[in-house]
Amino acid sequence: MKKIKLLMLFAAFIVLPLIYFTGCSDKSEVTSPNQVYFDSPTMAIIDFNDAQNGIEDATLETGMTLSPSLFSYSFINDKNFTPGNVPMMGMVAGNMWMGRFDWGKHLGFILRRLNLTDTQKGQVKDAVTAFHAAMKPLVKEFHDANAVIIKAANEARKAILDQVKAGTLSRADAKKQLDELNKATRDKIANNSASLEVKKKMCTERDNLFNAIVLILTPNADQLKKWNDAVAKFPNPCK
Repeated sequence: MKKIKLLMLFAAFIVLPLIYFTGCSDKSEVTSPNQVYFDSPTMAIIDFNDAQNGIEDATLETGMTLSPSLFSYSFINDKNFTPGNVPMMGMVAGNMWMGRFDWGKHLGFILRRLNLTDTQKGQVKDAVTAFHAAMKPLVKEFHDANAVIIKAANEARKAILDQVKAGTLSRADAKKQLDELNKATRDKIANNSASLEVKKKMCTERDNLFNAIVLILTPNADQLKKWNDAVAKFPNPCK
């Protein structure tokens, strides 16, 4: 009986390390240069609509802000920013922008259906990486272009709150004034010539990415058709 137990223990010491190292081997294969992580934040396409959605309205409790997750571009490294996690995690963490993101334009949903070759995967990965490298300074440009407008809105908010504290304005009326302030501020941002200039640049980068992917898929008519059908349903802030 003791010999049997010893043999079982010996077998365990042999088999378990094999399982472990086999798992590690599989993992290393997953990190090959051409591997595409379809649920990665890098597959989330950012456009001018996202910049506008990054504006957080002023309330009685908080001032008007621009989403730090978007405008610092930190979302690109956020492991929770995936199609399955963000509806819950974005709201729980208080990140309203992540909760509002339109997952219909997440490229992972499309790309995983195309049966890409290893070469195509590497090309798509390069195209998406170049897109985000170009978009990161543009979302910051949008942020900086509207900083003065946001500051003025928060000064107006403070004046409203001062009236509430002084007892000369009810919270209900203050909320109405803040709603009007938010709308007026959003209109100023949308019509800001600097915002419109950023929009043009963002649209150019969006077109560059989509055109690059079309060229990658062109040899395969089935891939190209699936891509075109899906992209046609994307909201397009550039029209």
